[in-house]
Amino acid sequence: QNHVEAKMQISFKTKLLQDLFGTNADLWFGYTQVSHWQVYKGSMSSPFRNTDYEPEIFLTQPVKAALPGGGGLRMLGIGAAHQSNGQSDPLSRSWNRIYAMAGMEWGNLTVVPRLWWRIPEKSDDDDNSNINRYMGYGDLRLAYQFDNKHALSGTLRYNPKHNKGAVQLNYTFPLKGNLKGYVQGFYGYGESLIDYNHKQKGIGVGLMFNGWDAL
Repeated sequence: QNHVEAKMQISFKTKLLQDLFGTNADLWFGYTQVSHWQVYKGSMSSPFRNTDYEPEIFLTQPVKAALPGGGGLRMLGIGAAHQSNGQSDPLSRSWNRIYAMAGMEWGNLTVVPRLWWRIPEKSDDDDNSNINRYMGYGDLRLAYQFDNKHALSGTLRYNPKHNKGAVQLNYTFPLKGNLKGYVQGFYGYGESLIDYNHKQKGIGVGLMFNGWDAL
């Protein structure tokens, strides 16, 4: 395996229903696909090392509440997500989660904490029974939007019981139109499902379209 590879991500979300319950609540569908490609092995026909697929459905409820330090609570939500890599044994990995989240703002800083519960599976069907040990029970997503259209964002995960987690930092900057450049760093566990229980570290540069750095 080459330690230098291409990473490609496709993400989108679409609103399925709006103004539910007469409270401005919205139902959303989201999808993320991340592929790691060993293209640097010397041929454009080099294989994808792993592709993770993650569809999710979630309900958001706008709220307005003051927070310490001049911040505000803007959203509460619940959702369900499935993540798998679509491979057969012994490389198959998958898990299902139900999560709760909140959206908070302090000026240009957005903070979105999530807590999740993994839906249990039959032991014979569970390819990664200890995944919570490495992925934890939630994450914290942060984004700071600079006035000049540059942005700094990050995702933090940590399981204090097992002292395992991950941090990912992203810096994005405008190039032309909707095209942005980015620098991304990762350290910890769970960058991909196939390697969820292996500590990894890496840094990369690339291109981003249509504000995919947004929370």
